[in-house]
Amino acid sequence: MATTAHQPQAGKIQPTELISFDEAMQKLSRDERFRATVYSMNTLLVQKGIYSPEEFEFQFRQFAQKSLT
Repeated sequence: MATTAHQPQAGKIQPTELISFDEAMQKLSRDERFRATVYSMNTLLVQKGIYSPEEFEFQFRQFAQKSLT
């Protein structure tokens, strides 16, 4: 699920400790890059108030229901 906090959390990696974007693109598999993209977009959308975690979960469940029937 997407994160909602704006301030650093305990144990969270600081931006200066992160690998570069290019390095991440080289080292992650195609599936991992896709998951990182979805995670990043959802986190940003929740933080910016575009939708709430509850709205995201509802849409996720709705998609799952349609896909499984």
